Amino acid sequence: MSLDDSLKAYIHKRLDRLDHLYKRIYKCEVILEEEKARKNAEIILYLKRNRIVAKESSPDIYASIDNASGNVRKQVRRLNGRVSSKRRRALFGRIMSPVARFRGRKTVIPEGPGRIVRANSFADKPMLPEEARLELELMEKNFIMFKNADTGEVNVLYKRGGGDYALIEPSF
Repeated sequence: MSLDDSLKAYIHKRLDRLDHLYKRIYKCEVILEEEKARKNAEIILYLKRNRIVAKESSPDIYASIDNASGNVRKQVRRLNGRVSSKRRRALFGRIMSPVARFRGRKTVIPEGPGRIVRANSFADKPMLPEEARLELELMEKNFIMFKNADTGEVNVLYKRGGGDYALIEPSF
């Protein structure tokens, strides 16, 4: 099919907006065919892990391009929604999984007059004291033991009576 400048400009205009919807479009192919009275337009988008294909046919080539670009736009929006919901779930999992680790079971060893109560309140990932304070606010405990990301030492952060927090750092 022969292409004139106005048709090329129209295709660029219709597909230029796709970059705003999804940033990881690496390559775009547009295939135009003419079969008797039908004009076919096929748009193929190459993404990082996916490929989106839309093929439309109509008597007018501009209508075929419009319909194919609308289908591609719809597929890109759907893909973008899935990607953002995966990111949301992953972010929520990273925030909530440390909190879930602190809700350990309490075991009581009933021997002797001063019995030992075990409460698992140790964060297994290095964190800053400010992060530990945020996690301590979410927990129902009064202290948290964590590895300081700055110093590499084990620290204890606990709640004080006036609503303040105190940090215990070892000094050897």
